[in-house]
Amino acid sequence: MKMAKVKRCEAGECSYNADNLCHTPAITVGDDAVHPMCDTFCMSSIKGGNGKIVAGIGACKVSECMFNEALECQSSEVRIGHQGNEVDCLTFKMR
Repeated sequence: MKMAKVKRCEAGECSYNADNLCHTPAITVGDDAVHPMCDTFCMSSIKGGNGKIVAGIGACKVSECMFNEALECQSSEVRIGHQGNEVDCLTFKMR
């Protein structure tokens, strides 16, 4: 199975974000079965990650998403960004 990639992250305040890309090996999406929040989002004065890599979706806990199969994202790529006051997976689509 190929890991879905984070094509764009609009959460510029995240420690892993540089140039609208996420630079941690993988993120986790979903704080519960219905909310597609980026659980890896981290605000810090320290920049994290590795600029040579672009994140994939390591796990998705949002079982109600049409791209979720056995807690793995089946979309080829996702976008992360602001949804109200949260940083969410903007590719999320309800089944």
